[in-house]
Amino acid sequence: MICRDFIKPLLQKGITPFLSQTKKQERFAILHEVLPGQEQSLQSILALIESRPTTRVQLTFDDGFYSSYQAIKQLKNYKAIFFVCPEFINRGEYGNWQDFFHHNLTRKENLEDADFVNAVRPASWENLRELVKLGHTIGSHGMSHQCLSKIASQKELEQEIMGSADLLEDKLQVKINHFSNPFGNAQSFDQRALKIIKKRYPYFFTGIRGNNFGKGEDFIKWRDTVHFYWSIDYIEFLLRGGFDWYYFFKRRHVREM
Repeated sequence: MICRDFIKPLLQKGITPFLSQTKKQERFAILHEVLPGQEQSLQSILALIESRPTTRVQLTFDDGFYSSYQAIKQLKNYKAIFFVCPEFINRGEYGNWQDFFHHNLTRKENLEDADFVNAVRPASWENLRELVKLGHTIGSHGMSHQCLSKIASQKELEQEIMGSADLLEDKLQVKINHFSNPFGNAQSFDQRALKIIKKRYPYFFTGIRGNNFGKGEDFIKWRDTVHFYWSIDYIEFLLRGGFDWYYFFKRRHVREM
């Protein structure tokens, strides 16, 4: 994987302006929890999006964190997609979500700091209903955030992909049309999973970088992972397609599945 330290000197030399200024881009940014003090980073990303009229960027938030719900609720001129795991939301209702955080989401942080815990605890079903009323989109991130390519049982795989949408629709009373695969990379799903996803959802969101404008099909969506602790110059580099070339063969692999 290309290290950000490799590109940092190039950014300091001003490589970003040499990326196409006129090429139309349709991109989806992947965000997660918003920790205390990172609200300004989100505002900087929104300002960046507004300053690039040829690049349309939609924000997506993965996993279902309470701080993501708070951030989406505060968006004034944008509509986001919130990909959630129903089991994570259910665990929050019963107060036993910490094991899910460590094992299913494979997060290593200690849950000792109260502010961090409040940021990464699950949103509630009522929180999701509120976002729906505000015009945002809820999507499935799998029932329990499993690596789809490692699920041997066809029944379990269908429950993870299709069952999650059924439960979301039952709880929220809205149609669920969007699915993002847990872990995001091309190794985390296979042809079996893709066949089920295509049967159930009109839109499939990956974690593979790429431009969605004019690519000739509407089912697969490429997305750019963005972290709030990254510099705004590096985020701009990504959202202008700076690393798209590196993911060319990964995108082709998914298209050929």
